Amino acid sequence: MPPDTIPERKRAGLAAGPDGAPGGYPPAGWPPRGRSFGPLTTIDGRLVWLDVARGLAVLFMVCQHVQIMFAADAGEGSAVGELFLLLGTAPAAPVFMVAMGFLFGSRRATRVMQGVLRGAGLFALGYALNLARFTLPMLVAEASDSQAGAGAVDAALGGPLEALLLVDILQLAGLSLIVMALCRPLLRDPRLVVALALVVFTVAPLLWGVDGDLTAPLWGEGDAVAFPLFPWLGYPLLGLAFAEVAQRSHDERRLMLRTCLVAVFTLVAGGVLVLVAPATGTILGIGDYFHSGLPVHLAIVGFVFLWLPVLWWLTRTVPRTIARRYLTSLSRHLTPVYVIQWILIGWLAIVFGVVGLEPAVAAALAVPILIASHLLAIAWDRGRRRVVPRRVQAPGAAEAADA
Repeated sequence: MPPDTIPERKRAGLAAGPDGAPGGYPPAGWPPRGRSFGPLTTIDGRLVWLDVARGLAVLFMVCQHVQIMFAADAGEGSAVGELFLLLGTAPAAPVFMVAMGFLFGSRRATRVMQGVLRGAGLFALGYALNLARFTLPMLVAEASDSQAGAGAVDAALGGPLEALLLVDILQLAGLSLIVMALCRPLLRDPRLVVALALVVFTVAPLLWGVDGDLTAPLWGEGDAVAFPLFPWLGYPLLGLAFAEVAQRSHDERRLMLRTCLVAVFTLVAGGVLVLVAPATGTILGIGDYFHSGLPVHLAIVGFVFLWLPVLWWLTRTVPRTIARRYLTSLSRHLTPVYVIQWILIGWLAIVFGVVGLEPAVAAALAVPILIASHLLAIAWDRGRRRVVPRRVQAPGAAEAADA
């Protein structure tokens, strides 16, 4: 462990690394049972920069969802709307999926069945969310003849059954966890994992639309499939590879610097391919955000792995602020916040008909929705703990539930 990182860890009362360090470190109960972050500095067993990245991803997702559901023309054509739609792309879902793969890969011992069950639960939660956010309010609106917003939503989503079968990021997360859990013993070499991620990005356009509705979560196409497993599985795989690289590293600064250099190369390569690649018809096709070819994904990967070190540097440089604590809290309650904000948005849009707003007004509406979702998520977590008390765990075990 390099000497320049030890004083900071001593001040925080943290371990110097997975192998310990001179001077009586690590303290008892450290590192967190089942976790290994290599030389990366943690506070209370958590990576601050990763919490900030996940918190920002949730924030950007909410802003994008509000624009899509409430703003006229989904916010397109407006500077405010386009900004929030952009923030809801590369800094949001790809970052979340890379972080999920990283946390999964940081487990010292992964039980296959535990990962499969966790993935199956997230997959089922995706359809339960569809029922709660769209199908039920659409049925209520039809039964009560309250068509204030149902017409606009019907035009975008189809009927209640079509809305129930939407494939979104929770289904993607669940399937990704299942795949990684089943293949984990074979994915110890980061070079192999990166190669597999590139294969996923490359072959995905050849699979889209093959067979029918049953394979929609795997490689479906169209507006009803926002996040098919192919190509989006590539992002958690790259997060898993990053975890393996981090565990083999000995210096945090050098790890982040090398990550930046690789990210810049990948971003430039993807950008060049986007400019020179044919627009349609091949694995180099541009496509759209949800169904893109290899060049777009290379550009997004480059951005993500540049974004994460930038946040690492900022959390080390900028003093702790209320904003950082808030983003960390969002990260700790990520899944409940995501579910609750979509339920609030769905019922508001369909039953109360707040659609067709000016993009700036819709952007302002994101603030109370985010605050309400966060408070409800905290209340849910506290209530769950009272009903099912947590066992006494080693310090930092809070990270274990994040993957």
